[in-house]
Amino acid sequence: MHLEPIDEAVNTQSFQVGLGFPDLGKPGALKMLTFVVPMDIVKGRKYFVAGGGDGGTMLELEASYYYPLTDNLAIAPAFYVISNPNNFDRNPGIYVGNLRAQFNF
Repeated sequence: MHLEPIDEAVNTQSFQVGLGFPDLGKPGALKMLTFVVPMDIVKGRKYFVAGGGDGGTMLELEASYYYPLTDNLAIAPAFYVISNPNNFDRNPGIYVGNLRAQFNF
């Protein structure tokens, strides 16, 4: 197997922006909204084994809420929306909901 050297740069970018609302509804609670672009391939897509997608940009939106029930127990529901998974426009969106319990000892 002969590998050709890369003749140009591979450029990617990513960013995350979020808002937090402390003590929303109860002291110690935290509401969070987050928007993420995990990896957008700007240049050099052909060098990715899977092709780096078809030009789409994967986007993630998260809404979560940390709610303490007692000093030792909290619940944290969250909802995620992921569009253009793996940077493919033709991939359907992904919707995830979860409920996490946190125990402090």
